[in-house]
Amino acid sequence: WLAPTLLAAVVLAGTATAQQYSTGQAARLVIGQSPFGAADPGASDVLLGALNGVAYGGNTLIVADSNRVGAEPNNNRVLIYRDLSGQVLGRLDMFPQNDTRCPACIGKATNVLGQQDFATVESPRTVAQSTMNRPLGVAYNGRMLAVADTDNNRVLVWRSLPDSNEAPADYVVGQSDFVKNASTKALTAKTLRGPQGVWLDNNDGLWVADTQNSRVLYYGVVTQNNPDAKVVLGQKDFNSNQQTSLSQEPVVRADTMRNPVAVTSDGVRLYVTDLGLSRVLIWNSIPTQNAAAADVVVGQPDMTTFYANNVEELCESNGTTEE
Repeated sequence: WLAPTLLAAVVLAGTATAQQYSTGQAARLVIGQSPFGAADPGASDVLLGALNGVAYGGNTLIVADSNRVGAEPNNNRVLIYRDLSGQVLGRLDMFPQNDTRCPACIGKATNVLGQQDFATVESPRTVAQSTMNRPLGVAYNGRMLAVADTDNNRVLVWRSLPDSNEAPADYVVGQSDFVKNASTKALTAKTLRGPQGVWLDNNDGLWVADTQNSRVLYYGVVTQNNPDAKVVLGQKDFNSNQQTSLSQEPVVRADTMRNPVAVTSDGVRLYVTDLGLSRVLIWNSIPTQNAAAADVVVGQPDMTTFYANNVEELCESNGTTEE
């Protein structure tokens, strides 16, 4: 998950397998703006707005050109860049000497989802099989595509990568059909409320960060509309939400979370961005049981602390406090 700025662009530092990075390293290429210092509004096949999420697989880049924080423009769409390696210069390649103002500014989308064409930005759109309302998370594993259609309280799934504009999804998760977007606090194994993160594993299994229900759900392979989740993390069961109100003290343990916004895996471990508790949770093996406790926490000194920028707890004191 990428936090948006006023206008956002995808930046690429290199494509070689052995690429080394250093703190403060400048990007070599940029997608979505030209030149690097531009912040032009609008929408086209080469211009991005204030984006939120990206995914990469099968030599294809997927970009969620929308955001939750009110940054403009909110283009309410997902862009697909096929054959990305054909647009990216190698780490040792020379930039072409031509009339292009910014030869390092690359990336032309091949098709758009959620809008009828690259120049149209309609928001919000009528709920349908081919529309979206603030898509924030995307996942692509080289075969299937999933989009967290956040404000429609659903996830859209394509069995294969769409190759046309406004292509309809094959399946919907979180709603009974493609024309509903109900938000309900009556939790079940089918419901979603404001999901922001999605992940497709190597077996095409779908994971969803069900943000406003403070849980992560695993569905397995989606083969029909409105499937039941198979595993829930962050809650004791599919019908519970221990984080009842943002005005109340949260429940903070290794088996809870509050407003998670992203979920991903390296095939061995599972990682969840637990936004509301200012931490990242890691399971050392992929959980298969409900309410499985995380093994590692990043950003906090222990599993029961949740303060933002918890520097005094994480760093040994040197006797002074910097202003």
